[in-house]
Amino acid sequence: MIRIMLVLLFLPPSLFAADKPIRVSNDFEAWEWKPITDSIRREGRRRIIEGRGLGFDYRGPLYRGPTGFILPAGTMVEGKSAFRGKSVLFADCQVGLHGRYSRKILTKSAYRFSLALRGEGKFQFRAWVQGIDVKGGDRSWLGFPNLIEIQATKKWKVHEGTFKLPPFVNPKFRLPHAVSAAIVIDKGDRIFLDDFLFEEK
Repeated sequence: MIRIMLVLLFLPPSLFAADKPIRVSNDFEAWEWKPITDSIRREGRRRIIEGRGLGFDYRGPLYRGPTGFILPAGTMVEGKSAFRGKSVLFADCQVGLHGRYSRKILTKSAYRFSLALRGEGKFQFRAWVQGIDVKGGDRSWLGFPNLIEIQATKKWKVHEGTFKLPPFVNPKFRLPHAVSAAIVIDKGDRIFLDDFLFEEK
């Protein structure tokens, strides 16, 4: 018993601390050039065939994306077109589901958010909600609710608010601890974004 107590005494306090509240901040100031992978190349060809833009800057075998995102995430904007420093332009895309916003939405938590926005169309921050079968453990999609939905204006405007994952009442399924989300911009919309922050309340 004494030996166990001595071990516990010298363990780092972080092992006993509660999980830190989730906080995700994107100011889009840092960008980097990354290799264009085969999957990005295939998706790019498909978009071109369909008459859609690529939605990102490229130079030879490289594409430019904001730091923190593992896949293409808009085009860089700077100068008078930007909100402050550098901003990002999204058009006809889905961004951040894999990586940046993966499993960042805790199903029982509330969040506060702020962002700077301008453009044409709607900014949507959408959750991908899977349910887990309480008997077999299989997963099924339960819904894709918009956690944030804002109509953009021609001039930059800062928006603030709160969101929470809506309830999904289905006795056959239970919700996981956390779900993923993505920025979704519809075809034909052009959304300029900066200083996107959301954090657990």
